[in-house]
Formats: sequence, structure tokens, C-alpha cells
Amino acid sequence: MKKKVIATVLILANLMTLASCSQASSGNAPKSNKTAEAFSDDDEEEAEDDDKNDNKIAEDKIYSSVDKIATALAECDYEGFCELCTYTPYEIRSVMPVVEEVDEIDYSDQYMRKSPSEQLRCKNAIAATTTYEIDKSSFKSNLWAKECTVKVTFSYKDFSSVLDQRDKFLGSADFNMLLAEVEDTVDMEVTLEFTKEDDGNYLLANGLDLVDIYDYDLPDLEFMNNIFDTISDSYMTGPGWDPVTETYTDTNTFEFVIELDENASDYVWQYKYRVAEETSPEWTPLYTSEKIIDRYPTEIHLTYTQEENIPSGFYVFFIYDMQSGTIYGWEFDVVNTAEAATVNTVIGTVTDVEETEETEAPEDET
Repeated sequence: MKKKVIATVLILANLMTLASCSQASSGNAPKSNKTAEAFSDDDEEEAEDDDKNDNKIAEDKIYSSVDKIATALAECDYEGFCELCTYTPYEIRSVMPVVEEVDEIDYSDQYMRKSPSEQLRCKNAIAATTTYEIDKSSFKSNLWAKECTVKVTFSYKDFSSVLDQRDKFLGSADFNMLLAEVEDTVDMEVTLEFTKEDDGNYLLANGLDLVDIYDYDLPDLEFMNNIFDTISDSYMTGPGWDPVTETYTDTNTFEFVIELDENASDYVWQYKYRVAEETSPEWTPLYTSEKIIDRYPTEIHLTYTQEENIPSGFYVFFIYDMQSGTIYGWEFDVVNTAEAATVNTVIGTVTDVEETEETEAPEDET
């Protein structure tokens, strides 16, 4: 009996051991493995989400920074550009066409203004056309987006077609007007490198790679002071004009002829003309025209006339350029012989009267 009981206990013990082992091998372990696997997948998904989120934030910030960089380049804002870089790109300053405001200075008791050269202003006008395009498919970043790169194409208007239109320019404004009509561009692709700062912002790490954005290869341009630089010759003419003495005699008409060179026909002239007599203390205007718009002239021929002959005196005939505020004209004498004869007759009569009064004065009565 005891043997059977002991055997039964042993059998139960063995069964319990087998069951326990079987449960351990087929029950608990899989549950433990499943939990570990689930934890690992969630962790990876969360890490991937964090990485994607970091990249998205980095992209947004970098694209915003690229816009600021392009704006600083277009506006030639050196200080603003430096604030977007990890270091100061001094070489950019030497090529950036910055037009600075200048103050009036006292020179020889007259106020004069020093202004940037027209050449520099033309380069500044080219810079103002700078645009950009981001290749978003090229965006790359390392772990946690600490360092990122992206390809950006910077463009400015191709000014070569402007040079084909002019031998001389009427200032930088003339150059800029023609540049505004240009559609072709010069393109330059640059891989920009950005570094994440402690404050979470991204700064440009290779700012010097943008030096070539200002490599315009612009030749030295020739500029005119104003539209009158296109005048090749001028003269007065018409009835009664003597070119030797530069005098009109017995005339009611002034004719002013302005001969222009080939450059004049590139421009629209806007001017008024005036005829005036020199009187004291100021000139006395005889006539002032309305605004005249003369498109691409090759010659200017102006005439002033009146019904009666013009009185003797000293006169001026000039045109006024409404864009530059300068004048150009002739000064000349006018002799009216009929008027002179009348004056001589009057003087002679007065003289006779004086002589008569002197010779025929009554004698004192005695």
C-alpha cells in the first residue's frame, strides 16, 4: 500500500514537473516574447515618427532661411546675410554691390553730394532681380537633423541683351528700365549646408559658396550726364539772322535747330521750350510751351513767331529737359531798325528844342 501511494505521489510529481516544464516552454515564454516584440516595434515606430517630425521641422525652417538668404542677396543686405550664417563671410562684402546712403558735405563753401557710381547702381539693379528655386527632393539630413543640405538654384536677369541695345546709357535708371524687360536669366545651382544651433534655428555653414552670385562680368559702361549729351550741334536760323554777329535784324520769328547724334533716337524726350528777353532785375518771358513728348527724335526744330517785329534787345531761346532739370539754348541780340530810327528822331527833336530855347531866350528888359 505504501509503495502504491509513494508511486502515485511520484507519478503526480512527475506529471506536475512535466506540466510545469511544458507550461514554461509552451505558455509563459511565448507570452514574454510577444511582449518584447511589441515593445520593440512601438519603440521603432515612435523613433521613426520623431525622426520624420525632426526632418519636417528642419525642412520648414531651412526653406524659410533660404528665402531670407535670397532676399538679403537681392537687397544687397550684407549685415542681414551675415546674421543667417555660422560665420562672417567677409569675401561677400567685397563683391556685393551695396549702394549706401551718403550725407551732404561742405566743400569750398558749397554743398555737394557724393553719390555712388552709375556702374555700381547698375550692378545693384541686377542683384535686385535675384530669385531662387529649391529642389525639395534634394533635401538631406543626418541623425536628429543636426546638419542638413539642400540644392538651391539662384537666378538673376541676363543683362547681356541690355548691352546689345546701348552704346551709352542715360544713367543707371536707363539701364534698369531696359533690364526690367529682360526675361532670360543666368542660373547658378548651389548645395547649401545648414547647421542646427542651440536655439533650434538653422544657419548657413557655407556662405562663401554664394560669392559667385555677384560675378556679373559687367563691362565698364559709358554714361551720359543728361539727354543733352546727344546733341551734336545747334544753331539759330530764320529771316533776319546773321550767324557772324549772332543777331536778328527786323524779324518777328526765331528758329532754333538742334542736331542730334545716333544715341538720341534711343530715348523719348520730354521738354518745354521758352523765349525770354533779358530785363532787369529778371528775364521777361515772351512764350513758354506746353510739355512736349518727342519719341526717338533725330532732330529738333523749334519756332517762335509773332505778328509785329520783335523789339530790340538781348534774348534767349532754350529747351528745358523735364527729366534731368537742365536747360540748353542760345542767347542773341535783336535789332529793330524802325524802332531805332524812331528813337533817333525823338532825340534829334529834343536837341533842336533845347538849342532853340537857348538861342531864342528873351533879353532882359532894361
